[in-house]
Amino acid sequence: MGKTKRSLKVNRRDFFTLGAATLLAAISLPDGDLLAFAQKEREKDLVYGIRRERFEWAQKKAAALVAQMTREEKISQVGNNVPAIPRLGLPAYNYYSGEALHGLVRGGPVTSFPLPLALANTWNPELQYQVYTAVSDEARAYHNRDGVGLAYYSPQTINTAKDPRWGRIEETLGEDPHLMSLMAVQAVRGMQGDDPNYLKTVACAKHYIANETDNDRTAVSETVDPRSFWEYYVRPFYACVVDGKVFSVMGAYNAVNGIPCCADKNLLTGILRERWGFQGYVTSDCDAIYNIYDPHHYATSLAEACAMGIKAGCDLDCGDTYPRHLGEAFEQHLLEEADLDKAVTRLLTARFLFGDLDPEPRCPYNKIPFSVVDSPKHRALALEAARQSIVLLKNDGILPLDKTALKSVAVIGPTAAIAHLGGYSGAPFLRVSPLSGIAQALGIGIHFDEVYAYQAVRLEGGPQLESSVEQGGTDIGFIKNGSWVEFPATDFAGKNEIEVRVASDTQGGTIEIHLDRLNGPLLCTLQVPHTGGWQNWISLKAPINGVIGKHKLFFLFKGGDGYLLNVAWYRLNPPSPPETHNPNGIALTYQQGCTITGARNDTMFQKAVEAARQADVAIVVAGVNQEVDAEGHDRDDIRLTGAQHELIQAVYQANPKTILVLSTNAPVAVTWEQENLPAIVAAIFAGQAQGTAIADVLFGNYNPSGKLATTWYKSVEDLPDFHDFDITKRTYMYFEGEPLYPFGYGLSYTTFQIGNIQVSHPRLTSGGSITVSVDVTNIGKRAGTEVVQLYVRPPKSPVKRPNKQLVDFKRVELRPGETKRVELSLPYESPALWYWDVAQSKFVLQPGTVTLMVGNSSAHIAHTTTIELV
Repeated sequence: MGKTKRSLKVNRRDFFTLGAATLLAAISLPDGDLLAFAQKEREKDLVYGIRRERFEWAQKKAAALVAQMTREEKISQVGNNVPAIPRLGLPAYNYYSGEALHGLVRGGPVTSFPLPLALANTWNPELQYQVYTAVSDEARAYHNRDGVGLAYYSPQTINTAKDPRWGRIEETLGEDPHLMSLMAVQAVRGMQGDDPNYLKTVACAKHYIANETDNDRTAVSETVDPRSFWEYYVRPFYACVVDGKVFSVMGAYNAVNGIPCCADKNLLTGILRERWGFQGYVTSDCDAIYNIYDPHHYATSLAEACAMGIKAGCDLDCGDTYPRHLGEAFEQHLLEEADLDKAVTRLLTARFLFGDLDPEPRCPYNKIPFSVVDSPKHRALALEAARQSIVLLKNDGILPLDKTALKSVAVIGPTAAIAHLGGYSGAPFLRVSPLSGIAQALGIGIHFDEVYAYQAVRLEGGPQLESSVEQGGTDIGFIKNGSWVEFPATDFAGKNEIEVRVASDTQGGTIEIHLDRLNGPLLCTLQVPHTGGWQNWISLKAPINGVIGKHKLFFLFKGGDGYLLNVAWYRLNPPSPPETHNPNGIALTYQQGCTITGARNDTMFQKAVEAARQADVAIVVAGVNQEVDAEGHDRDDIRLTGAQHELIQAVYQANPKTILVLSTNAPVAVTWEQENLPAIVAAIFAGQAQGTAIADVLFGNYNPSGKLATTWYKSVEDLPDFHDFDITKRTYMYFEGEPLYPFGYGLSYTTFQIGNIQVSHPRLTSGGSITVSVDVTNIGKRAGTEVVQLYVRPPKSPVKRPNKQLVDFKRVELRPGETKRVELSLPYESPALWYWDVAQSKFVLQPGTVTLMVGNSSAHIAHTTTIELV
């Protein structure tokens, strides 16, 4: 194709915005550079992905509106739930529109994708973008139908997963700053959209910064040295702001080096705005402004706490401390009017960019129909994301299972029968547990006795579905006097008792259970007491003799004022027989064996062991969930909790063909299991389709390609003190011991070979880039996907540097016998080549020999070479 006949697909508007001289320069470019040139020129006219003219219009409109407000009206606009100002035509708004960690948290239908840590295990930024584009589509669909807000405290927690004991590790994108940054940027772009005139939603980069312990997060001050701060902890935030153009950043609960993050002007203004050019708004974590006063005791009053927050650059209070106490700050002359004006202007700018304040509705996102929610396309995407997130940790040849050679399968374990979704999860209509997925793969229809909260078909009078630590992962909360819930028809054949799982942190209340309609025959009445907390669960039982056939159940709640109780599930007793067969004669038996955290129960144990002994193969599904680690509480240990290790060993002794599936929300130490079991599969809670994805891997319908985004350690003894933030003691970059499973690790059902390494140039100079090329060959008998990883070891320096650090990677799909040439890049500007000079307070580069390492994990390096950094 010659220069005079170009056929590249370049958008016309990319060139309509270019000047004549620029166009002349573009004409002389090689074909391959034309599209990139046009894109760069267009981006010069963009601010946060929005046309500069449009962005400045929104700022001016916001400032003009603020200029017309009284001080009291301005103060009313800096809490998360702001009132209308009718005289100015400003509607009410909620800046806490909801969570979208891995799907929307809504009471209605949603698509639930794998947890962020599971998505990180895909090592697929393009898939990440697709997932969060789907999430934002559903957010806009709810907005278009119900008017809900568009500012989300999501997508992900971009604090680092440097320590597996952290309760919120499930919400992170792993431990490596490069991988985290790439994945976080794509999530932000997916959430905020690509229209040049409108924001689709506002994404939020949280929690800025060093919010990586949870037990005492509102009171603790973390000590972070300058090198760890600049080389590690801020990198994902920098990427979100500079590359992702995230429009919101959340200040963390904790303090850093003595200063609460939401009161730290250097963090929120000096670094974020002045150094990085951030032009969005900053929100506090919920009630973090109050925490500046108590328990941090950094301010002497709530008025002073408010003034500190606003002056530091925290524009929005997720709470009510600003609205209630900013007036006092002005009365005490702690604040200037201009400080408040800036905050309100930034917030209103976002609302103008949503399109909600346009005189005429022209936003293209307003056309997104509600039919996208939980659509077949989104369900298929959730399944593909779940498949790619699964990591094969060990396989001595037992996997994949051959269904034609099996006569019986035992599924055992405390996380087998529930599709655990993890924190900040919605209530998807489709939820496939590992047990259900395996049963479906075998052609077996399986019955569950429990009817879970998310299966409710109607909630009236205020009840809402919410995330729960209880079995089922969801409960019905926000229950008040007179509210009610309808459940689908249940078969009463052979049943003589109903059992309901409840919790209450107030006085409790009464549940009247009616058959078929709200005013139908009364089945029973249950009195729910105070249980000690909204997640402190007890079972209540009542006899139901004489009821036959199938009946809908209506739960009518009665009690005093306020919220009464939560409901997680109910079931009819006695339980149905757990064993079933498919038409081909394969028997499937399920036994729980033990609970996630409870002590050994001999009866449950023996039933599980006997089931394993009678089966051709035993599949143990184990792990930890939010009962063990979640927002608000960290782990002390990283082993499986309760009697799970003991159960696995007992099952293995009964049947050496035991496969361990780790359906879990966090890495766990399974050292004995790695040494003894023939196969181990890791499936960080993988969303609504997790069971189907797990079964696809177990039975060979999908060749696993996931790679670990964190180091899995053998023991908690391998870790430094939990509050030690010195990164030179942590992660694969510095860890000197032998991990259980290294960062970047993951097996396949085929074998890949990496060879013929070449480097584009022996020297890397300022402004340049090195290309490292390798051949990747599938030498096995199955098609598969390998993730080729490039690590570097920097030159010898006067300070401690990483042993190796990831700088690039590529996912490569290969047929059996196929070879592809893969190119990996190392630019001169790569953060892995620079380090923070504490004396000069800036990044510096140490010239010398750089070691380049290419492999398929941080511990398995296939080829090494060197270049000179000058």
